[in-house]
Amino acid sequence: MRINFRGIVEGQKLPISAPLLPLFEAIVNSIQSIEEANIDNGEIKINVIREDALFKGDDWETDVCSFEITDNGIGFNEKNFASFEEYASDHKLLLGCKGIGRVSWLRAFSEVRVESTYLSEGGQYYDRAFNFTVVEEIGNHTTQISSKTQPVTKVVLANYAQKYKKQCHKRLDTLARDIMNHCFAYLALNACPRIIINDEQDSRCVNDLFDESTKGQLTVKEFEVGDNKFSIINAKNFAALKDNHTLHFCAHNREVPPADRLSSSIKGLIRKLSNEDGDFVYSGYITGALLDENINSERTDFNFAKVESLEVDADTENEEQLVMIGTNPAISKKDIVNAAIPIIEDFLKDELQAYSEQRRERVENYVQRQNPRYRSLLKHAPDCLEKIPFTSDDEKLELELFKQDQAYRLSVKQEQKKFIAEDLSQVHDVGDYTGKRNSLMAKVSDLGKDDLAGYIIHRKVMLDILARNLEYTNVDDAKYALEKEIHNTVFPMGTTSDEIDYTRHNLWMIDERLAYHYYLASDKAISSYDVIESSSDKEPDIAIFDKAFALTGDGQDSELNNITIIEFKRPGRTDKDCVDQVVDYIEKIREGKCKDRNGRIIAEMHSQNLRFTCYVLCDMTPELSKFLERENYKKTPDGKSFYYYHDTYNAYIEVLPYTKMVIDSKKTEQNIV
Repeated sequence: MRINFRGIVEGQKLPISAPLLPLFEAIVNSIQSIEEANIDNGEIKINVIREDALFKGDDWETDVCSFEITDNGIGFNEKNFASFEEYASDHKLLLGCKGIGRVSWLRAFSEVRVESTYLSEGGQYYDRAFNFTVVEEIGNHTTQISSKTQPVTKVVLANYAQKYKKQCHKRLDTLARDIMNHCFAYLALNACPRIIINDEQDSRCVNDLFDESTKGQLTVKEFEVGDNKFSIINAKNFAALKDNHTLHFCAHNREVPPADRLSSSIKGLIRKLSNEDGDFVYSGYITGALLDENINSERTDFNFAKVESLEVDADTENEEQLVMIGTNPAISKKDIVNAAIPIIEDFLKDELQAYSEQRRERVENYVQRQNPRYRSLLKHAPDCLEKIPFTSDDEKLELELFKQDQAYRLSVKQEQKKFIAEDLSQVHDVGDYTGKRNSLMAKVSDLGKDDLAGYIIHRKVMLDILARNLEYTNVDDAKYALEKEIHNTVFPMGTTSDEIDYTRHNLWMIDERLAYHYYLASDKAISSYDVIESSSDKEPDIAIFDKAFALTGDGQDSELNNITIIEFKRPGRTDKDCVDQVVDYIEKIREGKCKDRNGRIIAEMHSQNLRFTCYVLCDMTPELSKFLERENYKKTPDGKSFYYYHDTYNAYIEVLPYTKMVIDSKKTEQNIV
């Protein structure tokens, strides 16, 4: 049977996200070679060959072109070379080798060169050399008696393919860390020879990096899932660059990427933990015979089967799970993780407790000092703290609290509904019933207090925004806020009450009674109003038709009796025409006809019962004050604004300074508090 070797290479899976997998294969081959040699001074050296740089400064790292891996293991003796020549050889099957790992070399590199000095069965040292390529497979093969007296093997992975080269890390420290992570189980179990990686400028020892990273803080624990035994290596990594706590699955003591983030299994664990030795992330490595048996041929993943969730609950309903093939009963990846989590939590118990306390203090301080609307959440649902990740960002923390608050409010709603539906005739324990009632009342009452606190905070923020818009540095018009900025603060322009609900406007700044109304139009032509028929293209800033005097549908109160008009003027400007402008709006509205929501004409708008309330918001300049006095406007009792009652149109008109509006609103806030 002929074998298409090029087809085998091209069919070998090597994800672009795993550009170092061929290097890892070579390193593990060296580890196994040293194990076979049964020596105590095993050593692996990795030389990183880079592209030439035009300038070599302190940070001169260029792309990696090739790797040279040298070890003092048993080498390519007759048995090992025969195994190398045979695709899918079972020579090292007991070590978890599929006999095809070397094919991944040619997926990422165009050529592999091998030079090996080995001791023959006759006691003579020989030098063996050959090339390994897609075209020749094994070429330029030579063997000769060696003058050396120690075994040594060098494998050169030459000419990195561009798509993998781009994904390969450049910095030597990072490459050393990648090797450490892949060989973590070997290192943790003291089964790893000394590994040194270097380039033209520097050198790193992977074993020393491992010791520095873990500081001896690691344990190995066994656990079982069904009849299957597993081991988990728990380690604290003090040299991690990222904040991710990870759990790795291994086959034959080798990591199989990608790692699982523990933040999804241990809630809120999204930042580094700390102890007396510094900040660290957790790294866990799970090994076991079941994992060894289910590794795929490329060593890039396990042979999982996708099946529907084994258990139907809130977390797994309609969810596919990855299940190990050949186990009875079936064991999912999630089962293994769930069995490992208590071991991890016990390993990290001191740091997790400190972390939890720090997180609790952070949330409680934020709620008490900055956002009291969540007080009842912490009081009645303290377990929610475990679901809130630690963050120093107030906006992110508020979002997390909002999520938990919504879930808590839903649970209270459900509890309230259940309580109301309870059949009192079936209540046998009055004390228990009274206790449930009092508990529910306390929760509902506290939620009401939270809502009030949130509303007060909202009003304070909006008043601060309005006050900021009214500030200016000099009399230059360019330094004043635009009229539209203040208008949008009170009510969004170009909208109606059908589009904006009461929670999205701030009409209370002018008059608390305006918050609820039948119909409102903001910066829209009178002809577009749903409640009157008019041809006028005039656009009052805000026109409000009060619901309290609106259509009842019974024919007794068939007119819109109370209309409010609000006009904004740009701060710093004196506009004596502002009064005439609102009177003009009154006239145009009175000329129209009242409509119901279905567009039917109900009555004329000039009824004697029709009342208007008009507010002109502006800066009260001396010139404007004199003008209003001449026009017979009266001062309000506090002397800060002017008002006039227009008998002809049954209209109350008030010229209201922005400063008074802000001051009065702040006084209202103090009364609420």
